Amino acid sequence: MKNKIFFFICIILFSACKHELEKPTWDVDLLVPLIHSQMSINDMLSDSSITINEDGFITLVFQQDFIDFEFDTLVNIQARTDEKTTTLDSVVFDDVTIADTATIGEVINEIPFGTTLFPDGTMRTIPAIPNIANEDTINIDASEYFETMTLYNGMLKMKLENGYPTDISNVSLSLINAVNQNLIATFIFPLIPSGTTVEDSVDISGQTLDENLLAILHNMDINASNGPVLIDYSDAIITTITIADIGLLEATAFFPEQQLDSNKTEFSFDMKSARLTEIKIKEGAVTINALSTLPDTGKIEYNIPSLTKNGVPFTSVSVIPPTINGEMTKIEFNFDGYLLDLTGQEGRLGGDTVNTIYTESFTFIDSTGELVTINQTDSFYSFTDFDFVAEYARGFLGQDTLVVGPDETNITIFNKILSGNLDLETAKLSFNIKNYLGADLQIKFDQLSTYNSNTNTTVSAGFNFLSQIFTIESATEMPGAIPIDPKSIDIELDAKSMLEILPNKLKSKMNIYVNPGGTGSAADFLYPAYTINASLNLEIPLSIIANNLTLVDTNEVEITQNEEVEIEKLYLSIKNGIPLDATINVMLYDEFDNLIDTLFNNANILSAKVDENNLVTQSTTSTLSASYNNNEKIRKVITVAKFNTVPGGSFVKIYSDYKMDITLSAKLRKTIGN
Repeated sequence: MKNKIFFFICIILFSACKHELEKPTWDVDLLVPLIHSQMSINDMLSDSSITINEDGFITLVFQQDFIDFEFDTLVNIQARTDEKTTTLDSVVFDDVTIADTATIGEVINEIPFGTTLFPDGTMRTIPAIPNIANEDTINIDASEYFETMTLYNGMLKMKLENGYPTDISNVSLSLINAVNQNLIATFIFPLIPSGTTVEDSVDISGQTLDENLLAILHNMDINASNGPVLIDYSDAIITTITIADIGLLEATAFFPEQQLDSNKTEFSFDMKSARLTEIKIKEGAVTINALSTLPDTGKIEYNIPSLTKNGVPFTSVSVIPPTINGEMTKIEFNFDGYLLDLTGQEGRLGGDTVNTIYTESFTFIDSTGELVTINQTDSFYSFTDFDFVAEYARGFLGQDTLVVGPDETNITIFNKILSGNLDLETAKLSFNIKNYLGADLQIKFDQLSTYNSNTNTTVSAGFNFLSQIFTIESATEMPGAIPIDPKSIDIELDAKSMLEILPNKLKSKMNIYVNPGGTGSAADFLYPAYTINASLNLEIPLSIIANNLTLVDTNEVEITQNEEVEIEKLYLSIKNGIPLDATINVMLYDEFDNLIDTLFNNANILSAKVDENNLVTQSTTSTLSASYNNNEKIRKVITVAKFNTVPGGSFVKIYSDYKMDITLSAKLRKTIGN
């Protein structure tokens, strides 16, 4: 009801010349309008719009969004990949190689009269000289490599190259730690012919090596030469000691920069039945999470060749400092606007795949150039988080069933009707369903019914409707700001019986079958901003039969009585231009919503006059009066009207110029001079 509410009390104060001892009084009667309202069809049915044809006939049209389906769960990627721990046993320490040279000239110098007997550059026969070396010590300084190291794995390799002009034999030597004299390894070489090299190795796993080592040559014999040989004082025996295949349990060392780990991985995302080949990222990030207990700075080179922007693949190099208080280092990369190829590694064995990202991860330890200590509890832990919101996806969206509901949709069109019955000549309920997916769809309702919670009444759409399957073809990609040409379908049904119960809810459940026929000839596509949506539409031509159709209307007022102003009577004047009879009740409430009085109880209001075609020809006017003897303040007036069609049972059409004017007036008495 379009309320035109007003309240005024016109108090006319008169003054006149009079004797100062006289106090004249008199009463003034005033007729004051309190409420003036005009009821039209929009007041009878709420939240609706109307269409009016050229004759003025009204059809109510009610529209509401029914489905706005989202596919975020299909194409939004949240995953954790590349989780790995690189421990100390993955650290590769370069081989430690130390060489010592013992020339024949040095040996001759130690023999009495050696330089006289064997001058440099002469031809001489060398006799057998047993035990030429006896517990000789060679200092080995490894401090440029390490201070100390304990090995879980390692090999000590000994290589002797005989550059003397004669054979040597019975070579025996040991390697020990200089400080504690712990034996590390012993080597024996029975014969080393002139001009040859011999090698041997010993497993030194579990050994601890200090920076100062001693190689002790227990014995070495020089064999007699085969006749005269050239004496060249620079000829030498070269001893090479190599610590190889080093696996550290603990070490204090100068660690070289080195690669700890290499990981080239294909990771398949869970896309349910979808098989996607490409995603354009609307919003996205990849976060590298790393924790390093190694004392040296770490480094991760992380590449995603299949993730590109403007044709350039993503590559990155990130520094990972040693952890502080166990906190992880997080490095986030923004991928808004990137294109993600999900076909796997380029040139992969077996050809392209789907739902798969290819990544490369290389972990390094940097060198500080200083002595640092690491042990087997030190590690480098890392994983990668993906969080992508897709702008679009291509591939095959899967052959799936999407269940929508069961849902309840509020129907507010009849909210102002408290009770009664309404017969409709016709009524149509329809769903406009738009498919923005690049995939064929089928729609089937498992449930569709209207419900009036006030009367606990339900009416179903029926078996014939619920057994139908509706097909919608795939949408088409188009260039432009909105890149999709959707396909749509209108599903209509006769809803006369469903709406006559004056429902306030629509109950529904539907199945949406995606790609019911399987893969098509063209790739599917999906834009999450444009998926599947549907609108609910009601069209009710207002050709009706009303039976005790009860409406309520509320008006705010302010009426106050006192010793000088009192209400004698209330008058209700109704000019009815609607072809419906009515009974009226008017209830008065105070500011606390307490009922003060009920007026014009079930007062009859005559229908407008109609012709043989039930068209209004003339409004009828009804005037009602009621005495009022209450002193409470009136703050609210509620009018309850029951409408009935003119007897005869024929449908009445409602036109746009049909209205009902309601005026509530009060006869007030004002006492002046009291």
